[in-house]
Amino acid sequence: MFSKECKLHLEEANMSRWQHFKHACKISWRLEKAAWAAFIHAFAPRYFKTNATDTCVAIAKENKRI
Repeated sequence: MFSKECKLHLEEANMSRWQHFKHACKISWRLEKAAWAAFIHAFAPRYFKTNATDTCVAIAKENKRI
């Protein structure tokens, strides 16, 4: 069902398919919220000044621990 490359990625991430799915969906949701904040910031710069950057940095730091 999954390619060798997919299986290798899951092994490297040390996650099951389901764990990886949930992890990726959570990241996707956080990035979606950050994207909307950045969109609002484009029109009204006083709002969400660092939200998108803060979210991306936090996700990157969290994933280094995995």
